[in-house]
Amino acid sequence: MVIAFDAPVSPTDLTYFMRQVPVPADNVLLPAFPARQLNSNTIDFGEIVRTNRTARFRSFDGRIHVSDRDTSSTSRVSLLPLSDSLNKGEYERLQEEFARTSGTNRALLADAIYNDGENLTNNVYNRLEQAWGDVLTDGKLTINENGFQGEADFGVPTEHVVTAGTLWTNVAALALTNIRSWVDTYFATNGVLPGAIRMSLAVVRNLQKNTEIINAAIGANAGRTAVTLQELNNLLATEGLPPITVQRAKQIDVDGVNTATLPADRVFFTPENLGDLGYTAWGVSATALELVRAPQLEFAFSAAPGIVGVVEKVGPPYREFTFADATAMPILAAPKLIFIAKVA
Repeated sequence: MVIAFDAPVSPTDLTYFMRQVPVPADNVLLPAFPARQLNSNTIDFGEIVRTNRTARFRSFDGRIHVSDRDTSSTSRVSLLPLSDSLNKGEYERLQEEFARTSGTNRALLADAIYNDGENLTNNVYNRLEQAWGDVLTDGKLTINENGFQGEADFGVPTEHVVTAGTLWTNVAALALTNIRSWVDTYFATNGVLPGAIRMSLAVVRNLQKNTEIINAAIGANAGRTAVTLQELNNLLATEGLPPITVQRAKQIDVDGVNTATLPADRVFFTPENLGDLGYTAWGVSATALELVRAPQLEFAFSAAPGIVGVVEKVGPPYREFTFADATAMPILAAPKLIFIAKVA
């Protein structure tokens, strides 16, 4: 790839524009996690296992108790490159038209580059939205695409990833008993209750028709076949359990297949603020380093983290088109604060 520094839009202007593009309004996961710009593509995060210990009484002149130290472990995650380009974007189409008619209009070409840049930025955001759904589903980011296979396991405790003994599609499932047990496990691990129980609308509807839920909420003799969402949350409140949040999932086209970013068969026990679980890390891409080193630009290394956009020239046959590059991925920094249950 050769960066076309003489394109109608400079790499610095295109990069600035792309970084101002908002996350699409129908992305629900990516905006929930804070973004962090890092000047390295490797993240080391230590986990300190803290235990509430006590001192010991002793007799006068008796031996002083020596307390155990907290244990720690270190995890290292390497950020992955994330790129996209428009193989036949509006910019290239206009270039061909102007070449054919011996005309030129740099303003139109510039607008086309910005349009392509906006589309490419949205594509990057959508892939990160999908990646967050992957992480929340099982505590791991699993990649198998574009010639790369790998997995980042963020260390969610094994007892925090479960499957209901009887799936909640069966009205006889002990759903309320399940919820109590899973919240107890969460509390035993963290010393705090989850702030929310997140589930799809399909799972909510299973709970509303669940026999154990109906009996506990309004009585076995009420003759009801369902409870309202308000009655369901009132029941959870009387049990000292967190409220239900209906968690939406975005539908994204993945290689021609409409794919939900989150499976509809899971229940997630999380903090009230999803951002307490982790963050989206933006590192320094190879293209950003090229911009830092380019004598044609004033692009400081401090500006390198994050998405960058350039017009690139490839060939032969020679072509120019808009290209977006980033190094980014979700980081589940507090893996003990999520509990994942498959219920359908």
